[in-house]
Amino acid sequence: MQATIRYLAIVSDDPERLARFYTSSFGMQELGRSSAGDVSVTDGAFNLSLLAYRPELGPRGPRQIGIAVDDYAALTDRLQRYAPHLALRPDEGGLHHGDYCIADPNGYAVSVSTHGFGVPGHASKLPTIRHVAMCEPRGDVVAEFYLNVFGLEKAFPEMWRSTGRFLTDGTINLALLGDAEETRAAGKEVTIDHAQLGVNHYGFETPRVGDLIGQLPPETRREQRLDRRDARDYYRIWDPDGNHFDLRVAGAWTAAA
Repeated sequence: MQATIRYLAIVSDDPERLARFYTSSFGMQELGRSSAGDVSVTDGAFNLSLLAYRPELGPRGPRQIGIAVDDYAALTDRLQRYAPHLALRPDEGGLHHGDYCIADPNGYAVSVSTHGFGVPGHASKLPTIRHVAMCEPRGDVVAEFYLNVFGLEKAFPEMWRSTGRFLTDGTINLALLGDAEETRAAGKEVTIDHAQLGVNHYGFETPRVGDLIGQLPPETRREQRLDRRDARDYYRIWDPDGNHFDLRVAGAWTAAA
């Protein structure tokens, strides 16, 4: 079974405004819209769905990631073997949602698609989304869920547990970060990367970080990640809704964490 991280949903009061930001600043293309006001955009390989706020979707901001699978029967077999207490539930499907939904061991929803989330291909042009980060307690248990049920692989084993648990589908880096309590207990600084449980942030890669930074709307909040050794090519950026994401040079999430 091949499983790829290909979807992120963000709940917004103004999906149209967010879509303009990501298409104009990051070159994403619109995939489609719903009658409810949802807008999905893509970099060619990843579906970023901007969902119009309604109470049943939960709080505004990043909502859930999604994993595309090419063999539904193999997924259900893995689920029965490794997590029989968890169940796939039907979801809305289409461009803006998965075909199914499953809760991870902490109860955070993960979308599952057997149709690739409507993304046209496997290749993406830069800039592209290459990173999603979730802030979760019981990191080892959650990591085993993704490793066993979806067949993701460990990344950066030398950093395992020291700053988080890093997984990969071969292209996208999935970071499972400790929550605030775990981070304090490890003697590390609690930052915004540890303050919001569930999907916390995401990340783009681009060939030349400085060029893209210079093209952002002047009102866009941004800061260099001076806490990182490659600070010159590592920024934290806030979109018009205040969702924060990382921007790094191409290859950064496959070469170093």
